[in-house]
Amino acid sequence: MITTRVAALGFPEHRFRGYAVFGELVAHESTAGLIALAIGGRRLTPEEVAILDDLAAVLLVADPRIWPLKLIRVVASYGGILAGYAAGHMVVEGDRIGPPTARYAAELLVSLRDAVGDRLDDRDVVAEQARQLVQGRKRLIGYGIPFRAYDERFVALRERVVLRGRAQLPYFRLQEVLTEVVKNERRLPPNIGIGTAALLLDMGFDPVESAAIIHFLNQPVFIANAFEAGTEPSPELRVLPPGTIAYSGRGPRRSPRSEHAVSDDRTGSVLPRRR
Repeated sequence: MITTRVAALGFPEHRFRGYAVFGELVAHESTAGLIALAIGGRRLTPEEVAILDDLAAVLLVADPRIWPLKLIRVVASYGGILAGYAAGHMVVEGDRIGPPTARYAAELLVSLRDAVGDRLDDRDVVAEQARQLVQGRKRLIGYGIPFRAYDERFVALRERVVLRGRAQLPYFRLQEVLTEVVKNERRLPPNIGIGTAALLLDMGFDPVESAAIIHFLNQPVFIANAFEAGTEPSPELRVLPPGTIAYSGRGPRRSPRSEHAVSDDRTGSVLPRRR
């Protein structure tokens, strides 16, 4: 028997995560709220839903030159919207690129929270624990941004967190101190990963749930590229220009059959040698 806490089909009412779909969720939940409910299994407060809506908009960096959005365009250029959409999701399945990396940023903050214990209000203690954490790790997920001096998404998100009065919550406070230490120790700016990790941990989500919520809130970025490329196919995306292709393998080889062939003087054709 398969057990589930997701939903139950009924008539005339259905249940989703224990709530009546028509009686409790319709007209009372936004898409962001439903995503959070689907993953975390609980409804958020209106204030929490509002900050998730802010986050969804902050994440709208959809330039098709960005990997994996570029892959979406290539696959969808054959006319398949869903194929392109699926390809974009498959390529971020892992821990190197995209929303799933937020899990590791969240785990970094959880480690710092455990080390600080009940001394969260002692900034010197928090800074020292953050320094030890940074010195003990080779790679810091949530810090560093390619090709520019700072992550404009982190800046925008932080502004919304401050305006909504959530900057004084525990994990965001830890993030602020950790970010200062990382800047001093590694000269790395914070990126959107550490900001979203702090935000979602303060909402009660664990690291795995946090990464999933970020991924599904980011769907407009995938959808826009898949839909445009699928409905307005670009044939040039299906071929590589000859000038970009270079062969570096073995040279041409003669087949064993041709080594034992002889020429027929009457026809000019090549016949196999008789043994």
